[in-house]
Amino acid sequence: MRDRIILLVLALSILLPIQALSVTPEEIVQLKPYYETDRVAAGSDFRIAIEMDILPGWHINSNSPSNEFAIPTEVRFSPPSGIEIREIIFPPHKVLSLKSLGGNIELFDGRSYVIIRGHVDSTVKPGRYKLPARFIYQGCTDEICLPPTEKTVPFVLQVAPEGTLVQTLNAHIFSGSTGEATAPSGTEKGFSATESGSISRMVAEKGMLLTLALIFLGGLALNLTPCVYPLIPVTISYFGGIEHKGKGFVNALSYVLGLAVMYSILGTVAALSGQMLGTQLTSPVVSVAIALVMVVLALSMFGLYEIRVPGFIMRVVGGEARTGVAGSFIMGVTMGIVAAPCIGPFVVGLLTYVAVLGDPFKGFIMFFFLALGLGLPYLVLGTFSSKISALPRSGEWMIGVRRIFGFILVVMAVYFLDPVLDKKTYNLLFSLSLLAGGVWLVIFDRSGEKARGFHVVKSVVAIAMIMLATGFYLSSVKKSAAGEIQWRPYSETVLEEAKAESKPVVIDFYADWCIPCKELDTLTFSDPEVQKYDGRVVFVKVDLTKDKSEFSRTIKKKYGIKGVPTVVFLGRNGQEIRQLRLTGFENARGFVKRLERLISAKP
Repeated sequence: MRDRIILLVLALSILLPIQALSVTPEEIVQLKPYYETDRVAAGSDFRIAIEMDILPGWHINSNSPSNEFAIPTEVRFSPPSGIEIREIIFPPHKVLSLKSLGGNIELFDGRSYVIIRGHVDSTVKPGRYKLPARFIYQGCTDEICLPPTEKTVPFVLQVAPEGTLVQTLNAHIFSGSTGEATAPSGTEKGFSATESGSISRMVAEKGMLLTLALIFLGGLALNLTPCVYPLIPVTISYFGGIEHKGKGFVNALSYVLGLAVMYSILGTVAALSGQMLGTQLTSPVVSVAIALVMVVLALSMFGLYEIRVPGFIMRVVGGEARTGVAGSFIMGVTMGIVAAPCIGPFVVGLLTYVAVLGDPFKGFIMFFFLALGLGLPYLVLGTFSSKISALPRSGEWMIGVRRIFGFILVVMAVYFLDPVLDKKTYNLLFSLSLLAGGVWLVIFDRSGEKARGFHVVKSVVAIAMIMLATGFYLSSVKKSAAGEIQWRPYSETVLEEAKAESKPVVIDFYADWCIPCKELDTLTFSDPEVQKYDGRVVFVKVDLTKDKSEFSRTIKKKYGIKGVPTVVFLGRNGQEIRQLRLTGFENARGFVKRLERLISAKP
């Protein structure tokens, strides 16, 4: 009897993941529209609801996940003229603790309702109006996540003449106890706007002016996120190295306004187009373009040329006296692109609210105040950095200051290439850029030698750059020597080389939005026992974050990938050993056993 129970458990452990992969993303959630009344009188409010019936064993992310990699559940409308969506209220979410990632995952499962509040203008004529809802979600089990998908909920509003009596329907759904959203514990009142409903209530309760002030403070809080840190050295280097002619504050203000305008445009477009802020800016082309801007500025600091604003801009801003203002504004626009991916729960709520609102002008104003809050510290930073060039007797030593800032900009150029380069190349280039700057300033640069105080400062900066370069490189080498897996991007060439060398291959299919993928990276692939196999086995990663790309479609079809994480094991002959395939998370001990079987497998 005991043996039968063990066999049953083993069978279930094998069959359950297979059964999960047999489910398509569309089958995970069944959606059904509900109406509070049989019709809506013109000039009145209305409520509708979406029933979410989620497949047992599955869940979808909440509308406000705290984990930056999780895809939030969203409901989006494009209402016809005269019909306004004012608020979307999600049900309370459940919390799944993931100690391995140091946080929680907020999710929906089972059956619940999303309540939508709207208004029909008194000018809307009687008739039937289609009001389709786009329902965007990502389905996961505790082991795997499927790609994000979208379904349409076909609402049709029956609008009646103003003053028409209506009949109440579905009282059990719209009683007020179902579908009410609750803010996660620990959030401050006024800053828990992680959904469109919270922003909507803020506008209704506090008024637009006070809401804009709170949004401004929310933008200021964005400076606590690490993704804005690159703006600090760029701002100091730019304003510390250009001539301001007494207009330091004005130039810094122009810089912040440029940042705010670009951030606002990107935010409004992202919200109204249904995309997350900054995702369209993560391409290699944008990374390289920003790096090139840094290099161009650096070469100007080195004195190779002077950057002059184009004539047509000069005429607009009023001539030579304002070239610094125009140049600072353009630099701010560039930094707005850098800042765009910097989002938090508050920004997610604002994105959703603007999308529901459907008003580009109001959306732009809200994002503009958010960006002004984000840019306020850089107004102060830019103003004080500009004082360097305004110091008395800023003669030859000022050339040295510009060169220091030039080398900092070169280092930042390499920093922005991180998404484009493989880790080994990036570590080497980043270290070399720091080392080159330090060595040049110590040995070759002769500017400001008569200014003793500056000479000491320059020497300290140079030594610091050399020490940072050495420490950074040795740290990266130490990690590599300790056995860190050197993942290679997928290509047929890599597979052919492994086959020619008679080496087995491990292919990890992952996505940035996949939580179990992060667990594999954090707990399994980082384990020293797993890392020992690097060299004996070729480790390859396939990024399926952009699931709808041609590459993703092709490679998923080739390997039969239904969800991520999926780990495929190829033998020395290049053929998959199907019984080793892994879907979902596995601890290091289990993964090592798979690697042993992979290595010992006969061609």
